[in-house]
Amino acid sequence: MDTHELSNALRVLANALRASPKVEIDNISEIIGGKSGKRLENKEIKVGLSHLVALSSVDKRKWMELINEYNFPIDIRPRDSSRDILGKLFRYLESTPEARERIKTSTYEAGMKASPQLMKALDSLLRE
Repeated sequence: MDTHELSNALRVLANALRASPKVEIDNISEIIGGKSGKRLENKEIKVGLSHLVALSSVDKRKWMELINEYNFPIDIRPRDSSRDILGKLFRYLESTPEARERIKTSTYEAGMKASPQLMKALDSLLRE
């Protein structure tokens, strides 16, 4: 991670904290804790939904390239559609925080074979 990525991440964190209810630092897990503590605003849901719609139209071959590039242990059958593969990828990323972090940190690295647009869209969705 470089300084610009860190500054962007801090800006996102500051905006999220500012938009959330005012709580003591000791109780911050109520806001940023697990799934039960995270509240999404309608604006965030709309943006995420827009990204999901765009991602659902990505070619099956592109998803396979991304999964192979990261060596994710996802079983892809020949009859799986791109949406099936996307669902499998989301389930894997949801259960594997390290994999989400790998995608976030490598999105803008040189030498990545996966589509830069696809990586940016995934990075956008994975931001916390």
